[in-house]
Amino acid sequence: MKNKSKQYIVVHAGRRDDYQIAQALLEAGLLKCLVTEFYSPLDNLIGKLLCRSNYLKNKLLNRYKIGLSSEKVTISYMALCYFLLFHFTKQIKYDNYKNLALGRKARSISLKSDTPIISMNTYASSSFTENPISPKILFQFHPHPTFVKQLLMEEMNICPKASISLSKEYEFSLSEIELKKLSKEIWLVDYIICASSITKQSLLAEGIADKKIKVIPYGVDLEKFKYLQRPEPNPLFRVIFIGSLNQRKGIVYLLDALNSLKNIELLIVGRGIFDETLLSDYNFKISLYHDVSHEKLLSLLQQSHCFVLPSIIEGFGQVILEAMATGIPVIASMNTAAADIITHTKDGFIVPIRDSSSISDHISLLQANSDLARKIGKAGYETSQLYTWKNFRSGIVNFLISN
Repeated sequence: MKNKSKQYIVVHAGRRDDYQIAQALLEAGLLKCLVTEFYSPLDNLIGKLLCRSNYLKNKLLNRYKIGLSSEKVTISYMALCYFLLFHFTKQIKYDNYKNLALGRKARSISLKSDTPIISMNTYASSSFTENPISPKILFQFHPHPTFVKQLLMEEMNICPKASISLSKEYEFSLSEIELKKLSKEIWLVDYIICASSITKQSLLAEGIADKKIKVIPYGVDLEKFKYLQRPEPNPLFRVIFIGSLNQRKGIVYLLDALNSLKNIELLIVGRGIFDETLLSDYNFKISLYHDVSHEKLLSLLQQSHCFVLPSIIEGFGQVILEAMATGIPVIASMNTAAADIITHTKDGFIVPIRDSSSISDHISLLQANSDLARKIGKAGYETSQLYTWKNFRSGIVNFLISN
């Protein structure tokens, strides 16, 4: 059904995807409002009060985007209260209540203004239930939760030492009732947008029709991730991994791959979950970095010779594009956005999940042939230039206009 109002409400918590969907609609004159739990520079009264806690200050930094006026943002203060309760108590129920409050706020505005909603997953149930306004559009930024949970449960059996950190993943924090409710979101909508083919695959596995799903890959900020030709390995060949230090990212398969190679250093730039117990029993050099600045991250990328993301499952894997933009050869598993971005052996390498031998073989190939490594890195850089946030926003707008 065509959108007669020519405007949409966008609903999500936090700085989801750098506010790109709201920005896309604003640029095209299609944004009614963004519904979220907090949006403001931290120099206003509320920001100053909340920032008396350094913990909250870090959580609320960058909850503002120049060009996206606060006049186009509606705050759910109920959601903000639940946000604060969750971060002080760590009880997942408050995070769920926050999501519920955001969806309800969006639905209320939708019904009053006869305006359709674009909801990120986790807010769709309360946005779309008992809401007749169409089209109902879901942006599924993670693969379907039952698809993810099944893969992670398999991984616990395959790699028992990773069970503790895997059990901390979001999908295991939900009760069966909550998981079932989250899983049903995809059946409430007219269309689903996602950023990768692996997310689309998870939706198809649930029975969603292909024609209802649109894949629009994310972009990369090319001003922040600059190209630099890599130095010759001397004497160490540096492999860099960026992400949570846990088995959802497939880190053990990378460690096993490197254990048989010589003159190797692994740089781990950790974010979020940081399970150092996974690093035991390896005999090569490992350098750990945790929550580094952007400048440090870029420096580490530019000093390294190969980037590897061996994830078991990713909704996209933004760091793939960021790495490619710097000119480093990339090896990524097929359960990321690699299949949407990389042409295997031309501008990077795509490997199966849980395949240490394939990772090792491709690293060895690059280690032995610096000319090939430079060629792959340069081709990856050229490919990354096609995946800008501007192109992502255009894709969103073009899809909305045509449906």
